[in-house]
Amino acid sequence: ERSMNNLSFSDVSWVSSHNSHANRFASAENVLRQLATNQEHSVYEQLSRGVRGLMLDIEFRNGSLQCVHGFVEFSLLRDLILREIIPFLNQDEQCVITIDFETRGDAELIRRALRDLLEQIPDLERRIFRVNDKHWENHTEWPTIAQMREADQRVLILVDNSVVASNDMGIHYRYNVTMENHWQGSLDSCSPRYSIADLHVPWSMPYIAGFDKTWTRLFTLNHFCCSTGIESLRRVNPTRIGGGDNGWGTLFPRMMLCIAESGLGRKPNFVAVDWVNIGDVHDIVDYMNFGGRLGVGQRCESGLDCATGSCSAEKVCHCQPACSESTWNATFGENP
Repeated sequence: ERSMNNLSFSDVSWVSSHNSHANRFASAENVLRQLATNQEHSVYEQLSRGVRGLMLDIEFRNGSLQCVHGFVEFSLLRDLILREIIPFLNQDEQCVITIDFETRGDAELIRRALRDLLEQIPDLERRIFRVNDKHWENHTEWPTIAQMREADQRVLILVDNSVVASNDMGIHYRYNVTMENHWQGSLDSCSPRYSIADLHVPWSMPYIAGFDKTWTRLFTLNHFCCSTGIESLRRVNPTRIGGGDNGWGTLFPRMMLCIAESGLGRKPNFVAVDWVNIGDVHDIVDYMNFGGRLGVGQRCESGLDCATGSCSAEKVCHCQPACSESTWNATFGENP
């Protein structure tokens, strides 16, 4: 996590894995799971490689919370937490992670099951970040990374359903805390996930809702495609134009488009992709946090296929005119 200590949580960008649980490690030899896979490595290995946002689809089935992708079951949520998430939190006492639940099925059953699960796993429950916790009652903005570490509130939990959400449990209703683009549609466009009546206004209010606070609303960039992991795997191939869907020449321009379309001028806090081990997402997020050089070397047909906006005569992204050393804030302006 390098030198993030003094940054507010809302000023940091993180790599997120879409359908983190739907990975080849969990798929093993199961053909249905292999077809529904969106990631290469186990959740523990993803975290070890720098992922800090976990997108998990869950459903209450057969008396337990299951991690699912559509109708395909991958693992019990309890097992995933105990075997992969808790060991990493214990190993890396500096890590701050976000778990973003997408729910399927009976919301009230899921809510009760999550409450029971947290009571059974104190090593997770005691680390949950609660916006309404007494630690933060006098804070006018999200705490710094150092403050979250010191309080050992290092796990932010979001959920898509207001019935499942519970501020007291620290399971925050996603709609109150984040804005995000819709994952469906072309990667050449960007529209809000939650519909708005006037396309000429920002996607959301600039502050979180549901609390007596004016903390900055977080921003999730959903950057993945396709109905199957097999198709998305083909599209992240770095030899494709722009370096593939996760390459500098595709992901970085998409991010800039979404920043502009959102109307709030904020860089994403979570950059969510399939096959997080392939492409340039880690380098792009490092650039957003620490500055540096825009990536080059990808195949291109025009400057639109390049983070630098410049495609050489040899059809390769290169450093003219935008490759000088810079920081995100210096180049694009500070987040409000």
